[in-house]
Amino acid sequence: MKIGLYFITTSEFGKRHVELAEMVLKAGVRFVQFREKRMSCRDMYEIAKRLRILTREYSARFVVNDRVDLALAVDADGVHLGQDDFPYEIVRDIFDGIVGVSTHNVEEAKRAEMYADYVSAGPVFKTKTKRDAREPIGIEGLKRIVSAVSKPVVAIGGINESNIEEVLKTGVSGVAVISAIANSENPTESARRLLEIVKRYLGD
Repeated sequence: MKIGLYFITTSEFGKRHVELAEMVLKAGVRFVQFREKRMSCRDMYEIAKRLRILTREYSARFVVNDRVDLALAVDADGVHLGQDDFPYEIVRDIFDGIVGVSTHNVEEAKRAEMYADYVSAGPVFKTKTKRDAREPIGIEGLKRIVSAVSKPVVAIGGINESNIEEVLKTGVSGVAVISAIANSENPTESARRLLEIVKRYLGD
C-alpha cells in the first residue's frame, strides 16, 4: 500500500479540520486522517461527513482516528487505532476498510501487524501535538520497527522539513505530519515542500 505523506487534521492551531484538509489536498496529499478528541459525537459526525466528500473529490484516502463507529457511519476508507482503543483484532472483524495501529516498540508492532494494514511508529521525535505521547523512539527505534515487520510503517511524531529525510532513509512507507503543516503560515506550501521530499524517496 502506497502511503507517502499522511496528514492528520487538528483544530489546535486556529484552523478548522475541513479548511486544513482542503489545503493539503490541493498540495497533492492523498492520505488524510481526521483526529479530534474534544468535540461532541454529533459535531464529529458532521465534520467527518464533509471530509469524506472532500477527500473523494480529490481521490484521496480518508481515515478516522479511534472511532470505528464514525468510520462506518461516514464510509471512511480506514480507521486508525491506538493501543488503548477498541481492540484492533475485533475491529478487523467488523470493518472492511484500512486498519492502522499506533505502536511504540517492536513487540507492539509485531502484534499489530497480524491485524493491521499498516502500523504507525513513534513518536520518533519529541512532539507537543499529542499531550499523552510516550518517550521518543528516535531513528534507531524506528529502524528496529521497520526491520521487524512486513506491513507498511508510517513514522509519526515531531517530523518536519529539517528531519524528514533522516526518517525516510529508514525505509518507512509513509510519514505522518500534523504541526509541520497545520502550524505553518502557509499550510498548502508547507505540504507541497514536504511532499516533494517524500516523493524523492518513495516515488509518486
